[in-house]
Amino acid sequence: MPAFAQPAPPAQPAPNEIAAGDKSARTKDWDGALTHYQAALHATPSWRAQLGVADALYQLGRLGESYETYDDAQRTYGTKYGPGEKGLVTARLKELATKTGWLSVRIADAGADVSLDGKSIGTSPVPALLRVAVGSHEVRVAKAGFAPFVGRAEVTADGKAVVDAALSQQATQGHVIVHANGNDALRVTIDDVDVGATPWEGDVAPGRHQIGGRGSLVSAATQTVDVVAGARVTVDLPAASTAAHIQVRTNDGKGLIYIDSTVKGEGAFSGDVTPGPHTIVVTRDGYDRYEKSLTLGANETSAETVTLKPVASVGASAASAERKIEGIYGGFGLMGLFGVGGMGTELETNCSTLGAASCSTPSPAGGGGFGYVGWTWDPVGFEVMLGGGADTTQQTAHFTGIAPSGAALPATNPARNETFTFVRAGGLGAFRVRATFQGNVIRGTVAAGLGFSYKLMLMKRDATTTAEQPQLSTTYVPSTVSYVSPALTLEAAIHFRASPTIAIALGLELWAENASIAGTNSVPAGQPEPLGNLNSGANGSNAPLQAIPTPAYHLATGPQVFLGPFLGMQFGP
Repeated sequence: MPAFAQPAPPAQPAPNEIAAGDKSARTKDWDGALTHYQAALHATPSWRAQLGVADALYQLGRLGESYETYDDAQRTYGTKYGPGEKGLVTARLKELATKTGWLSVRIADAGADVSLDGKSIGTSPVPALLRVAVGSHEVRVAKAGFAPFVGRAEVTADGKAVVDAALSQQATQGHVIVHANGNDALRVTIDDVDVGATPWEGDVAPGRHQIGGRGSLVSAATQTVDVVAGARVTVDLPAASTAAHIQVRTNDGKGLIYIDSTVKGEGAFSGDVTPGPHTIVVTRDGYDRYEKSLTLGANETSAETVTLKPVASVGASAASAERKIEGIYGGFGLMGLFGVGGMGTELETNCSTLGAASCSTPSPAGGGGFGYVGWTWDPVGFEVMLGGGADTTQQTAHFTGIAPSGAALPATNPARNETFTFVRAGGLGAFRVRATFQGNVIRGTVAAGLGFSYKLMLMKRDATTTAEQPQLSTTYVPSTVSYVSPALTLEAAIHFRASPTIAIALGLELWAENASIAGTNSVPAGQPEPLGNLNSGANGSNAPLQAIPTPAYHLATGPQVFLGPFLGMQFGP
């Protein structure tokens, strides 16, 4: 193998690498010497670097590569050598000619991985001739989709050995042949998959497989077969009868007898059937229909005598069949509204920023109603839903009149208690999908949909000072605000059916929206609310009381979720 097939390190100035190689050679570090000489040869090809590579390979016992490198150096730089170098190259080539020979590896397929004595020499096509040490050598050739090739060659001194590597397609499947022992053809199953009738043969993936057979009235026990890629295997399936037997007769020898919806006779039938489920029906004009379902095992017999009963009068017929859940439907409900997670008022989100020492912020509660109309195809319907409601909550803030240390919050004065009343009203509309699960008495439904909501909000603030004398109050009511939001509605209910088309509904409704998407959810800051004058002083002068600050207030912020029970009715199929 030529020395230049080895990976060379990054190029460096050749004189430095040659000097480093000479230093390694003096200490007999031949691996280091080879590395430096190869780097020098890669950076700046020269006879000095190539002789260094050849000598290092010789010392390392890589005789074939050493021969090729000496031979290439003689042909490339022979005129530049001094007498000493020429003599050394000639002597080494003569010596190595007795210890090495030529090996030719011929491969018709390109792109195959080739290794010599366990060491990769690249992918085909490889060099026409390789110089290797005298003796036996192993050549391996591998390529995806082909069976691997392994060959050996005996190389003689300065002789030539040839290895012809012929790759053959690698078998990826085994071949299976299946016969049935008996007169009845079988459907062949491989791993419970029907592959065809006997006699059958085909290719199967290597591995362990379960091979069996079945017919209408016969079957064969499943056999475990190991399939090897490239091999053939024959399976004989012994068929055995599995037929079940049915005997049916009427007490008076009249009436049509059906087995699995096929007429089998009048008055009596006896015959073989396949194992498994079957339905027996006997009919006769003027008599009630007789029907029976049964399941028979292999070789099992069922025998019975049927007595038909005359048809009862029309007036005594059974109740009408259950109505199909299809058509127009509608309903309504009255519900409680209980806020989940609060409203996001100014007191909830910015209590300390307002200058309050503490805030109490219960969630809103209220009530509402809704109605819907739609069309259902059992069990799914599509509907339009409209709803409306109102909710309120009362929240409080306590101001001590003392700002926290280091803070400048004028809103803390005067010391007071503020009570905020929030009122909200509006409605929503949505397009919903409803699924219905119906029984004779109880019906269950779930509905969900998307739409839009509109809400109008009002705030009232009552402030009362906490000083002992005097205790004064004021009220602040800003203008109403409103917002528009996408809305989500979810519903689950149980219906108690009062009639086939009327039901009392008891369920749970969820409405969700967002107060921060469109519209206005806050009121701007206003003028401070005056508390009036306090009559004080020796001369009875009037001293003004400090006014109550009126900052901007958020009446609602972010997601608004209401969950509540409802009672209602539904009409329709």
